[in-house]
Amino acid sequence: MSYLETTKNVYKEAAENPQVGLCCTTTPVWQLPGLSIPKKMLAMNYGCGSTVNTRDLVNNPTVLYVGVGGGMELLQFAYFSRKTGGVTGVDIIDEMLKACKENIVEAEKQNPWFRAEFVKLVKGDALHLPINDNSIDIAAQNCLFNIFKQDDLKKALQEMYRVLKPNGRLVLSDPTCEQYIPEHLREDDHLRALCLSGSLPL
Repeated sequence: MSYLETTKNVYKEAAENPQVGLCCTTTPVWQLPGLSIPKKMLAMNYGCGSTVNTRDLVNNPTVLYVGVGGGMELLQFAYFSRKTGGVTGVDIIDEMLKACKENIVEAEKQNPWFRAEFVKLVKGDALHLPINDNSIDIAAQNCLFNIFKQDDLKKALQEMYRVLKPNGRLVLSDPTCEQYIPEHLREDDHLRALCLSGSLPL
């Protein structure tokens, strides 16, 4: 089994049975006026840090977020891009897309300003994004790319640059480490899937 298959299995399980704190750290929950985050969406927050920054999100941007998790950052992005299809979430795992969609529907009930059609969920692979060239203002990923081994990481980054408009912005949130992680840990597929052993040294 490849490390990517191991990763899919880890996150399929995490979609069906939410696991608080699955990844290395937690993502801050920004307190924005009128924003309410459903409990399950919060429990399925499998990122580290945050890719949502108000300085980036001006002029109603078109946003791509790769690796949807429970949908929390999709909802946060939609707060700044309130238009049909303004935020696209891409994920390879059917179960995660299903759970995320359910959370988005619940978020619509809790947030008078939010409509589910602000977020478009698409099945796809970070290494072959189903997104048009030069179509995205903000391309973001949280605690996904450090899972990839070097050749796949290069492909994932190339795909993000392909879909970005000229002067678009790439936003990454991944754990880093102070020293190079030993090879036997880097080759542990489960630790890599948990966004740990693939971390790059600063």
